[in-house]
Amino acid sequence: MYLRELHITNYRNVADATLHFSPNVNCLVGANAQGKTNVLDAIYYLSVCRSSSGATDTQCVRHGDEFFLLEGMFADESGTENQVAVSVGGGRPKRVVHDGQRVRRLSQHIGRFPLVLISPTDTQLVAGGGEERRRFMDTVLSQLHADYLEAAIRYDRTLRQRNALLKQSDAEPDPAVLDVLEEMLAADADVIFGHRQAFAAAFAPRCAALYQRLSGADDEAEAAGIAYVSHLQRGPLREQLREGRQKERIVGYTLHGIHKDDLQLTLGSYPVRREASQGQHKTLALSLKLAQYAYLRDLGDHRTPMLLLDDIFDKLDTNRLQRIIDYVSSDALGQIFITDTDRTHTDKLLRATRRDYRLFSVRAGSIEGAE
Repeated sequence: MYLRELHITNYRNVADATLHFSPNVNCLVGANAQGKTNVLDAIYYLSVCRSSSGATDTQCVRHGDEFFLLEGMFADESGTENQVAVSVGGGRPKRVVHDGQRVRRLSQHIGRFPLVLISPTDTQLVAGGGEERRRFMDTVLSQLHADYLEAAIRYDRTLRQRNALLKQSDAEPDPAVLDVLEEMLAADADVIFGHRQAFAAAFAPRCAALYQRLSGADDEAEAAGIAYVSHLQRGPLREQLREGRQKERIVGYTLHGIHKDDLQLTLGSYPVRREASQGQHKTLALSLKLAQYAYLRDLGDHRTPMLLLDDIFDKLDTNRLQRIIDYVSSDALGQIFITDTDRTHTDKLLRATRRDYRLFSVRAGSIEGAE
């Protein structure tokens, strides 16, 4: 599956653009703050119904306008096409439409057109807190398993309800209400925990192999490791919640659950956050995202994801940059979108690949090469 055509209306700084893409390599070149990343973000939003930057829906509407509209035409190898539209604003709730039919649940859309975005902020996967790595797991698994996404949405909603009861100061929470909420949390946590366990087991060796390839390290002292850590490894969540009520009433929020899960990252036997160099951080972050791509490609119902590379070339040393170019230019990858501030790295990549490509120039929200 690849994105053949994209029409953008009022998204970020892009007022109106229609782009026709190559099924292979697409390069967007321009100075900083001109709109290259916004084009990639529009593609990301079309696939997963949210901005990759964490911006709210209203923040994605072009300044001075009241709505945005993203329209995409996807095609597969057999020529079958799917038309997708996502709109926000105009006095209506967010709307997702497939081939003229409105999609009622996000789980019916997310995962249909899988993608992976790699950007300089990915170093937070390694250096940041556990919420970054939980969000990473959510991004991967929501594109593969509808029941995971639905359980995660329910869990977050129920967690907010339980926390609201714990915070109230005028009266003790009704134990019967807490019983119901905790049963709901435990049921959805079991679904999420099962998928995350299976993910970590299958994902870790993919990431380790990619780290070795990108770093050039071949000794055990720099072998990348990933270990999944969860409260549910101690036993049923419902019992932990019930036992923790008194303490949680004091602090005012839920201390136990899959919202505290993490992935422990190591190089050799040492924690990455404390011991690794900046170069190792960058390489491990890239390995995590490229392993995400491989995981979705291998397990995602044979739908090869789109790969979005946003301004990553200037952040790497020469050796790592060459390994990235060698990897990205491989025929094993599907459709690729690349942003760059000049033609230096882009031309090097295009010389390395024999694949078809299209080149776009971006300036102040206008895109040359677009039709």
